[in-house]
Amino acid sequence: MPQSNHDNTPVKNEFTCPVHDLPQQARAIIVGGGIAGASVAYHLAQLGWTDIHLLEQSRLSSGTTWHSAGQVGQLRSSQSQTLVNKASAALYAQLQQATGHDPGWVQCGGLQLAASAERLRQLKRNAAMARVFQVDADIISPAECANYWPQLRTDDLHGGVYLPGDGRVLPGECTVALAQGAMQRGVVCHEQTEVLEILWTQSKHGRKRITGVRTNRGTVHADWVVLATNMWLRQMGQQIGVPIPVYACEHHYVITQPIDGVDRHQPCTRDPDAGIYFRSLDDGGMKLGAFKRRSKPWELGDHVPSDFAFSLLPEDWPDFAEPFQSMCHRLGFLDQSKVVKFINGPEAFTPDNNFIMGRPAFTDGLFVLGGFNSAGIACAGGAGLYSAEWMDHGDMTIDLSSVDVRRFMPFQSGKQYLRERVSEVLGLHYQMAWPNRQMETARNIRASALYDRHRQHNACFGESAGWERPLWYAPVGECNQTEYSFGQQNWQQWTNAEVTHCRQYCGLLDQSTFGKLRVTGPDATVELRRLCANDIDVPAGTSVYTAMLNERGTFESDLTVVRIGLHEYYLVTATAQAVRDRDWLLGNFTASADVTVEDVSEQCNVIGVMGPDSRRLLQCLTDIDLSHNAFAFGQSKSVEIGSHQVRATRISYVGELGWELHCPVTQVGFLWDRLWEAGVRELGEDRIRPVGNNAISAMRIEKAYRAWGHDISADETPWQAGLGFAIDWNHDFLGKQALEDAKSNGYLTKRLVSLTLADPNIILWGGEPILRDGSVVGYTTSAAYGPSLGCSVAMGYVRNPDRTRLDIAKLSDGQFAILCEDRVCEAHVTLRSPFDPGRKKVLC
Repeated sequence: MPQSNHDNTPVKNEFTCPVHDLPQQARAIIVGGGIAGASVAYHLAQLGWTDIHLLEQSRLSSGTTWHSAGQVGQLRSSQSQTLVNKASAALYAQLQQATGHDPGWVQCGGLQLAASAERLRQLKRNAAMARVFQVDADIISPAECANYWPQLRTDDLHGGVYLPGDGRVLPGECTVALAQGAMQRGVVCHEQTEVLEILWTQSKHGRKRITGVRTNRGTVHADWVVLATNMWLRQMGQQIGVPIPVYACEHHYVITQPIDGVDRHQPCTRDPDAGIYFRSLDDGGMKLGAFKRRSKPWELGDHVPSDFAFSLLPEDWPDFAEPFQSMCHRLGFLDQSKVVKFINGPEAFTPDNNFIMGRPAFTDGLFVLGGFNSAGIACAGGAGLYSAEWMDHGDMTIDLSSVDVRRFMPFQSGKQYLRERVSEVLGLHYQMAWPNRQMETARNIRASALYDRHRQHNACFGESAGWERPLWYAPVGECNQTEYSFGQQNWQQWTNAEVTHCRQYCGLLDQSTFGKLRVTGPDATVELRRLCANDIDVPAGTSVYTAMLNERGTFESDLTVVRIGLHEYYLVTATAQAVRDRDWLLGNFTASADVTVEDVSEQCNVIGVMGPDSRRLLQCLTDIDLSHNAFAFGQSKSVEIGSHQVRATRISYVGELGWELHCPVTQVGFLWDRLWEAGVRELGEDRIRPVGNNAISAMRIEKAYRAWGHDISADETPWQAGLGFAIDWNHDFLGKQALEDAKSNGYLTKRLVSLTLADPNIILWGGEPILRDGSVVGYTTSAAYGPSLGCSVAMGYVRNPDRTRLDIAKLSDGQFAILCEDRVCEAHVTLRSPFDPGRKKVLC
């Protein structure tokens, strides 16, 4: 195996695959021989799959893999992504023993530095969550940082965090080790085999069935085609009309000559305030790289050349000058004379800094894995494991929603959008992970027709799935830009006022970003009934809150189903769920079913009229009786309001009396104006105001209303989420058998609870450890300051430390607290809503 020294870093592997003929048929074709493709092949073989063929257009580890930095950090922003990286570290550590090929694994540890007080607060939050995720992480002093790097300048440091389980590999050799292990179990690897075309057919419901590939060496038909091509993912998806939002950015690092005092066991170190990282090499040299706040997309259009294998881009010292100056500051011995090589290698980035995996929407037989955002080596080992499990089981085996390719909208694969966004994403690696941080690039893509009205009210906008939505409203004349902090942010006082107003009077909420699907056809009822845990076969004009579950009995989505007519339903789901929900429905309908699903999210806007005065406001604009007995909670009617025909559903996501008004985009502006004018006229100017998304979030957390992606996911059952009421056991539905089996086997090992803090001055954001009698038993999934409660309020799952069956009756016996940075804050826990637990305000 080649040595990692300054003459041959980055390392090109010297392994060549034996030459085999291509088969005509295979169970799985894996396209891409980088570390991700090799990992999928390795793990599918481990699961007992046979007839697997890996195709690489050049040689193993070419493309992005070979020039990667090779660092393997375990701790990520979510539990599932941390599980992925932990699986990578565990795999690489035993790979030589398992395969006979040395991947170059060194468990040298990881060190993150804090050059500011706020950075140290972030590291303390990270270290606290590391306890939950069972990753060793220790907050250390500046002097202790110098123990790991005696050459380190520490006089301007506030501290750091050390993670002893982190390490590094030689990327090319690690890829070969995985490929060797796969081949030992029957996988056949084909180098110099370029995929020219992906073959597919189309089903009745408009889904693409991938059937194989045509290559420069012949055609192979397959049950599965796995695209693990990283930079090439987007253009391969374009061939078949499948959007995969990945785009290449330039990433720079330099290699030094051997340095006195540097050895191979020093930790991989990051100084995020300076945007730099560095690590030792085996010969005593160093590798030093940067993630600038803004980076340069690779300017080559829509097509990455197929012969860009072991290639690099030109040196760019002017762009690297600022981070290199920071490196010289942090490592006093460093100057440019010690640099022997400049590496400018393109890497694939996604719009949200999370990698991509899974089955693309509206396809069958296709799986994608890539877009690793400069963390491909750290992620690929575990991502390959969970990809193989996903393919083998038929769905994800842990909650991987944050990396599921279906989280993206089609427009996010556009070239201009990606070029703007990835220039920011590369820098996010080391940007401060502020609570509620908003992306700054590729904005103003989608908006409701009320956008200009929000601007007139001095709204601060945030973005979700491309939608611009008002987060909060500043008084006219005040700055409407967020000042980020881990403590109270500058908008809190105005959000508090919005919450209080909505609780006391009436607020207008722009909820247009909801995902909205229209399901029609003679078989609509039968098919939806089978896929919804609650019974949606209800009279027309009735809404039903329900879960959609998988065969394991865990969530695929939660949504509101409104029956419009005999064969027509209107589904309202989370903002980023429209593509995923539509895909889930179409993929699980009976093949012969006469049913269609249309995404009408951009055709309909939604105004929420919420608060004690909402009935009075609406009643002055319509002749329909809005009294409780005449228009009960959950009913949905087509009504005329202010000369506009709208669908009014009596429902609330904020815990107040209210209605959601759904209407065409062309009418919503007029409807808003009529509501506003009537509010001023009938209620008084001081009793009507717009309410932003931050206030909506605070109110729904006060009321313990769950949110997809936060409080419910593919890891939870309805019982664990406290949503057993959304199941109707009198009909058969997908996941019912799994729930019944779990119930007979002591099913409740964790439970979602609400927590309120005793100290009103502590601000929670979500992602804080929950303690019971001093032991970590979970973490907060959603949190906000609750103005109605006068303290921070959160939701989170708790379990026994030994993960045995949870006794709900004894839950209140323990002393609960939340670990906020390094402070233990006393908390009260409840299974009921902290605000209006009797639902008197909603049902009045």
